[in-house]
Amino acid sequence: MIGRTQMSDDNINNMELRNNSDNVISFPPPSDSITSGSSKSKLSKDKIPTPTYDKLLSEGEKLDKLSKYNCEFDYSIYKKLEQRFAHKNVRGGIVKNNPMKLVNSHHSCQQCFYALEIDTYGRGCVHNCLYCYAKAELTVHGYWNNPMPMPININEIRKMFYTVFETDKKSKWRTVLQQKIPLRVGCMSDSFMWMDQKYKVSQELLNILNYYDYPYTILTRSDLIARDDYLNLLNPSLCSVQFSIASTNDKMNKLIEPGTPSAKRRLKAVETLSKAGIWTSVRINPIFPIYPDGYYTNPDFKWDGPVPKFDFTTFEMVDEIAATGTKSIIAGFGRFSSFALNNIEKAIGFNLKPFFNKDDVNKSRRDWHFSDKEIRYYYEEFKRRCDKVGVEKTVCYIGNGEEHFWGHQDLWSNKKDCCNIKDRIASFKSDTRQVPFEERLKFTTHKCSKAINPKRLHEDVGASPESKSEVFLKSIKPPKDWESKNDEPEVNI
Repeated sequence: MIGRTQMSDDNINNMELRNNSDNVISFPPPSDSITSGSSKSKLSKDKIPTPTYDKLLSEGEKLDKLSKYNCEFDYSIYKKLEQRFAHKNVRGGIVKNNPMKLVNSHHSCQQCFYALEIDTYGRGCVHNCLYCYAKAELTVHGYWNNPMPMPININEIRKMFYTVFETDKKSKWRTVLQQKIPLRVGCMSDSFMWMDQKYKVSQELLNILNYYDYPYTILTRSDLIARDDYLNLLNPSLCSVQFSIASTNDKMNKLIEPGTPSAKRRLKAVETLSKAGIWTSVRINPIFPIYPDGYYTNPDFKWDGPVPKFDFTTFEMVDEIAATGTKSIIAGFGRFSSFALNNIEKAIGFNLKPFFNKDDVNKSRRDWHFSDKEIRYYYEEFKRRCDKVGVEKTVCYIGNGEEHFWGHQDLWSNKKDCCNIKDRIASFKSDTRQVPFEERLKFTTHKCSKAINPKRLHEDVGASPESKSEVFLKSIKPPKDWESKNDEPEVNI
């Protein structure tokens, strides 16, 4: 039976915020709502037609009769949204369709273990991180937070799992889902924004995954997942949670990640989940540069004037993270679009572009990358500190090229998995690397995509021979004058 509990619209614009001292924006602005201050306006709102909601409710009721899964999801959220934005042109509509994707035909992530992805909200994110690549992509096309992230069509997920696991009917997802390839929850948005306490779409997804005994890993910048009503839904034998924390400098976080809960709150959530027996990792991702490229690895590094320092990501973060009890850290150096760097400069008054040497390191026309040698130094230093405090360490290669996938495997504590989940959770037995490339193309509109290196597409990880370049990267030592550089005056931000 589908729940139809009536939900209050009070404080709808602040639903993602629990402590205003740790967050800085409410979302969306009140002007986007239909005014409901008079009985006349309430009456007109009740008369607004809701064809989208009517269709979704009807489809849900049909699935109730067909499936053994007992759905108690409150479909009235769609009705309220449809009424609320009846007089506003919502780009893409009040429902986000096609929520699940297999993305590892794209050249940037063909070796990704967990490229089967789902977002429970689409076309935006209240966290609104200035460096977000999804924000850059969707802003260009006018979709980002226009006017707010919209919930997915939950019936698509219900129907998908019902068809594959309760029937013999055809489904393009059958081959992938029957292998129980773990699902990554969180990609182009955050599924555990605080707005989910209102809409509960992510809670419903967790219920579905638990019912079908389906493994999943959650990527989030929110502490909502540690609240009791969410924590109680997490099955330790099915679930891994990865918290993204690029910095523990909350003064800067409020400017660069304006809608996220503070790092302090996220670290507390990490501690809560770790104590509850959930396999929890912290992603220091994206790593922001501390000094300009070459500062650590080029003995001939020179700078005209005091060397600038960007006080955001720090090596000392490892100690703060380890204090939560988490057993795993995943590091991933950022690649930043001009859109992101421009937004950061506007927000904090600090131009990061001079930190990059785009003449020598130009992996893409749009993005700004650090040199491989400098990135390796950061990874080595994070590993050294992780080893010191007894935390496992691994590296995410996304955004920096496939050579980073192969070249940094010696840094993985878990040689079977760069996300460090296999052998930690019994249900994580498969991954998206095993999906043939021809099968991957069924899930993309880019049918001309090609494998970067077909011979290595399914090669076993953790035991590949080292190339000369990899040996060279591992031999990098700090410049001889490293200690004297620490004594130089710096420009801090």
